[in-house]
Amino acid sequence: MTNQTRDEAVQGARSQLLKDSEEGSLDSSSLQEAVAILEKAQIRGSRQLLEGEWRLLWTSGTRNAQKLNKPGNGMNRKAIVSVIQRLDCQRLWFENQITIAGSSLIVGGPFEYQQHRIQFRFERLGLQLGPLGLPKLPLGKWASGWLQTTYLDEDLHLERGDRGGISLYLRVGTSTPTLCKDNDRIILSHTPTEE
Repeated sequence: MTNQTRDEAVQGARSQLLKDSEEGSLDSSSLQEAVAILEKAQIRGSRQLLEGEWRLLWTSGTRNAQKLNKPGNGMNRKAIVSVIQRLDCQRLWFENQITIAGSSLIVGGPFEYQQHRIQFRFERLGLQLGPLGLPKLPLGKWASGWLQTTYLDEDLHLERGDRGGISLYLRVGTSTPTLCKDNDRIILSHTPTEE
């Protein structure tokens, strides 16, 4: 495959994924084909491109996560409002947020980034129940793992996890993580406070 052919295939796959995600019509077979094209291209961007907030578009996940993609099995997909991943490269802080029916579970912790791999360790947990506040709990060092970036550009982030899943994210903006530990205090808002 020539560079021009590869670039055209990548642009076609990107365009299709962005169009389908905007329309809410991600088709499993064309999605998997587009993911394969992007991974084969090995465009992995820089660490600075990871900075920001990413919304999960699709995951192959583990067997339990795959049940979410099958109608009638497991959790009702319509109940899941969003799955968001936040990466703050200045603070080296990583968060995942799952929002279901107006309530959110957020886990966060420090990360390292080497050779296109995010090595993370969740240390904090936050739970927001509807309009109630966000209680924060320290977790110790109970959960860790890694995510290998297999494709990264200004809009899309594709990664493979240490548990065997593949996940595709769409950039939705920039934000300060909700549970970030900064000088032993917890930042509660999406905007940094000035002291």
